[in-house]
Amino acid sequence: MTRALQAAMAAIFLFASFAHAEEEKRPEPAKSLEELDRRLADEFKKSGIPGVSVTVIENNKIVLTKGYGVSDIETKAPVTPDTVFRAGSISKSWTAIAVMLLVEEGKLNLDAKLADLMPEMKFDNPWETTDPIRLVHLIEHTTGFDDIGFRHYLIEGKDIPLSDAVGLYGPYKSRWKPGTRMSYCNAGPVVAGRIIEKVTGKRFQDFIAERLTRPLGMESAYWTKEPQIAARIAKSYKDDGVTPEPFMDIPARPSGSLNVTSKDLARLPMLLLGRGTLDGVTYFKPETAERIEYPQTTNGVRAGLKFGYGLGVLAYPGKKAVFHGHDGGIDGFVSKYEYAPGKGAGFVVMANAPKDEAFALAEAIKDYLERDWPTPVVANVPVPAADLARWSGQYQTITPRQQILALITSLVQWQSASGDAGTFSFNDTKRTHLGGGVFQKPDAAAPNMVLVNEPQGVVMYTGTGANRLVPAWEMWAKVVYIGAFAAALAASVIFMLVWIPGAFRGRLAERGGLTIRLLPTLALLSIVALAGLAMTLMSIGDLEIVGKPSLAAQNTYALSLAIPVLAALAALRALMPAQGANRFVRGLAALTALLSIIAAIYLYQYGWIGLKTWE
Repeated sequence: MTRALQAAMAAIFLFASFAHAEEEKRPEPAKSLEELDRRLADEFKKSGIPGVSVTVIENNKIVLTKGYGVSDIETKAPVTPDTVFRAGSISKSWTAIAVMLLVEEGKLNLDAKLADLMPEMKFDNPWETTDPIRLVHLIEHTTGFDDIGFRHYLIEGKDIPLSDAVGLYGPYKSRWKPGTRMSYCNAGPVVAGRIIEKVTGKRFQDFIAERLTRPLGMESAYWTKEPQIAARIAKSYKDDGVTPEPFMDIPARPSGSLNVTSKDLARLPMLLLGRGTLDGVTYFKPETAERIEYPQTTNGVRAGLKFGYGLGVLAYPGKKAVFHGHDGGIDGFVSKYEYAPGKGAGFVVMANAPKDEAFALAEAIKDYLERDWPTPVVANVPVPAADLARWSGQYQTITPRQQILALITSLVQWQSASGDAGTFSFNDTKRTHLGGGVFQKPDAAAPNMVLVNEPQGVVMYTGTGANRLVPAWEMWAKVVYIGAFAAALAASVIFMLVWIPGAFRGRLAERGGLTIRLLPTLALLSIVALAGLAMTLMSIGDLEIVGKPSLAAQNTYALSLAIPVLAALAALRALMPAQGANRFVRGLAALTALLSIIAAIYLYQYGWIGLKTWE
């Protein structure tokens, strides 16, 4: 779950885009397991990660389980197949499977209303009468809820029951009609876990152990730090690979608290490769495995986008096949598992530092697994000229994980789409059109986006969110505003270097005074200061600062309240007589006040006036 916080923070600087930069050209895949082992060892040494554990599956069998590096920097204890790591959000896959076990038994229905399943739970869905929140929305992340906030990551308590945890991770409010858009939310699976408890009469972790992990032989799998595994859990570290990261037993167990070895975790992809059967024991039906892997509750799915976030399982298209799985992160640990249905192949990677290099190791394993598979050939369907014209332009996300990020993406995220002679490009990469607005990257084995002409405009749906085509007038209005703001700020600051000394010398008394110059400048500077301070705090990601009413967080709150006050004062001063002030001073004051008022209104609309990062 901590990985989720890091992802949210990265979104600020990556413009909250689902589209990642094009991958650098990777080396040729390893040709043998021995070569893969050597390559992983070499790449690990360069990674700066203290320790990594990997498990590789081929032909439906584990062919490699190995540790690289140390589980504890201080003691130099090596990572072994018995070293326990934290799986983080991979826990969500187990929660989804547990729900489906109860669906198979007729004890739950994915379409059951949340209001019926959890009448004691408070949530706000403005569309509840026509589009109620359903159980499936909790697991496919289509409730429209905000992801958990900064303060939620500080909640700790091994013995906090899920009945209490549901309330702790609120409030719950749908931002759009449930079942239309996907936005990752750690709170949804917590609620689903509580529903499992209510139906079975057992604790979530006990039900999972009884029906899944224990029968599967996963002796290391525990949802809290228990004596049976405490001595085997690797120490975790921050992204510098050196500073220790403390262990937290979180109450959001269904969303991110599983502790397990990579060898034991590999039983999950093997179970799914077996379509619910492993070692001759059937845990669920093949139809259930199929349902788990494919989403059904977004407008993108209904428009033809087959792949995305299903029931606790995400599609990861490779170059030659579609893999499914999940990644996770918590307390400095990161992990990932993937598997390719019908190919008998998969892997698990677990590391004790939150570095992207761990996922680079995962890609090296995937390349190895795909090495001899045929490359799928997909024919491009020419895009009609009318659609090319309709779909071209700039896109921005409409499904930020936290709504507070919507302000940033609305101003700085510009993803370009263009068409020419029947072809379509997005973010400077040509896409293969499969027909009906469904597109696929040339180096991927499955489509990753679909364009839909909706009443409110063109919407691009992906497996993990949605983006809207920004009207040209809105784009240019924002460009002009940002340009005018920058010019007014630069002019105000430069001239203040002259005006302030002049004020001390009494030269401004007969030229309109200082306030007509100072108040508009302070109004602009307060906006810049808020943006800088808030983004700095969020990028640092220190939960003790942003998740609590710390001095820095309270200063951010106070500064956000000062913005409309200063904007109003600047406007009032610009409207008042300023005898002796020349046209430039009066014009700059009026322009600056107007820009400040617009900014204050815009900030208010996005919840940045009275911003409390700890709420």
